[in-house]
Amino acid sequence: MFFFTSDRPGGQGSNDIYVARRADKSDDLSWGPATNLGPDVNTADFEAGEFYLQSGEDGSANLYFSRGPDSVALDIYYAPVTTDGETRGPAILVTELSDLSPTITDAHPSLRTDGREIYFYYNRAGSFGASDLWRSTRRSVHEPWATPEHLGAPLSTTANDVQPTLSYSGRTLVFASTRAGELGGSDIWMSTRTPSGKEAP
Repeated sequence: MFFFTSDRPGGQGSNDIYVARRADKSDDLSWGPATNLGPDVNTADFEAGEFYLQSGEDGSANLYFSRGPDSVALDIYYAPVTTDGETRGPAILVTELSDLSPTITDAHPSLRTDGREIYFYYNRAGSFGASDLWRSTRRSVHEPWATPEHLGAPLSTTANDVQPTLSYSGRTLVFASTRAGELGGSDIWMSTRTPSGKEAP
């Protein structure tokens, strides 16, 4: 399955989340038509930054994403989704990861494959100036997320550090940044961590 965001006509309102499927995983060009995930996930608000957790601890499949009235005032939600990409109920606000202030952006969740670590970006108090990278953990997929932890230097800077994506191995974090030393505008950066969990940019 392939999840993506689109503001194409026929959606629920603003940006919506869609899914496309293919019968043969070895055929890169066999994608079927895109399907809107419907009102369990999509609303008249802005939905984006989707991340599909396929191999959570209990075998469930959950879709994490951001929702808000615009592309700034975003909060983190998840919706239960089957392995066929069908929703199983309405999306739920992840309260422990979201700040409901209209000026705060909580966006682009990316989870470790066991569902017990999540990365995202915030511009809340504690950031260095713009949006920074944050993370949270939990003991199991059945428990709430811990208080978010700011990823300070060298991962976060006074520039805009956004769109974190954790690799399948959980060892590499790829993200976008406007920090000094770039080629222009936002560039893509990566950081790796040792088996002990320490970052090594």
